[in-house]
Amino acid sequence: MSALLLAMACGVCLEDKVAATYDYALVQRALAQQRVVVFAEPRASVDERRLAAFAAAARRAPGVDAATVKTSAAPASVSFVLDPKRADAGKTVAALRLDLLKVIR
Repeated sequence: MSALLLAMACGVCLEDKVAATYDYALVQRALAQQRVVVFAEPRASVDERRLAAFAAAARRAPGVDAATVKTSAAPASVSFVLDPKRADAGKTVAALRLDLLKVIR
């Protein structure tokens, strides 16, 4: 197998889903502010309209910094910065009807 094929993202593994909305500068700012970065995915296949609805709901969720909400259609994923003093990452993701992928603290 060529190195190019090995380097291509499959979109199925956890790392690909996190990488789809990962922003290094945003993560560094969040950590400096003692906040967490949450990565999640829809529980089922979604189209662009449904993904936008997840993002809109995340922007309104308590503790979420609305300006940090990011989405990816392929692979479908959502990320945002959360103030852990105001809300719990697991509970926020569950309320949004998403599955938690990873939390960076």
